[in-house]
Amino acid sequence: MLKSIFELLIPTKIPTHKLPPGPPTIPILGNFLWLRRSGQEIESILRDLTTKLGPMVTLRIGSHAAIFVSDRSLAHKALIHNGAVFAGRPEALPITKIESSNQHTINTASYGPTWRVLRRNLTEKILNPSRVKSYSHARKWVLEILLNSLKSSDHLAAIPVMEHFQYAMYSLLVLMCFGDKLEEKQIMEILSAQRRLLLNINRFDILNFFPMVTKIVFR
Repeated sequence: MLKSIFELLIPTKIPTHKLPPGPPTIPILGNFLWLRRSGQEIESILRDLTTKLGPMVTLRIGSHAAIFVSDRSLAHKALIHNGAVFAGRPEALPITKIESSNQHTINTASYGPTWRVLRRNLTEKILNPSRVKSYSHARKWVLEILLNSLKSSDHLAAIPVMEHFQYAMYSLLVLMCFGDKLEEKQIMEILSAQRRLLLNINRFDILNFFPMVTKIVFR
C-alpha cells in the first residue's frame, strides 16, 4: 500500500506525450473528489473548462487521464482521418472488467481479433437485413405480448406503459440471445437483475479509484 501511495505522489513514469490542458489535481484527494460527482455535474464542468482552456481538456478521473474533445472538426480528424490510431481502448477499470466479462463486449474490447469477431457477429448475424427478416416471427410474438398486456390493464387507473414496453423488449432480446421463448417468471428475473445492476452500479465506483488499495479494503 505504501508503495502505491509513493507511486501516486511521486510518479516514476515520465509521460512521452504532452497532454491537453486541464484543471490541477491533488494527489489522492483530487481523485476521490470525483466520487461525489454525477454525470450531469461533469458535463457542466466540461462546458466551463472548454470555454477557459480550449476545445481539448484533460481530466484525471480516478487513476486514468481522460481527454475530452468538444470541437467537431478535431473529433472528425481523430475518429475518421486517424481512426486506426485511436481505435484501441485502454485497459478497463476493475468494475468495467466485471460488467464486460473482462472486456469481451463490442463496446469494451480492445481493437484486435476479439473486437473484429464481435463486430462481424453484430453486422452479419444480427443487423444484416436477412437476419432481421428472420426474426419477424419473434417481433410478431412480442407485439402480441405487448397488446395483450395493455388490454389486460386496469383501464380505470393509469396504465404503466413503460413497464409493458420494457417487458416486451426484454422478451424479444431474451429470444434473440438464448434462441428460446422463456416463461414470464424467467424474463422478469432477468429484467430485475439488470435493473438492480443499473441502479446500484454507482455504489461500486469507489473500487475504480486507487485499485491497489480499494480491492484490499473492500475485498
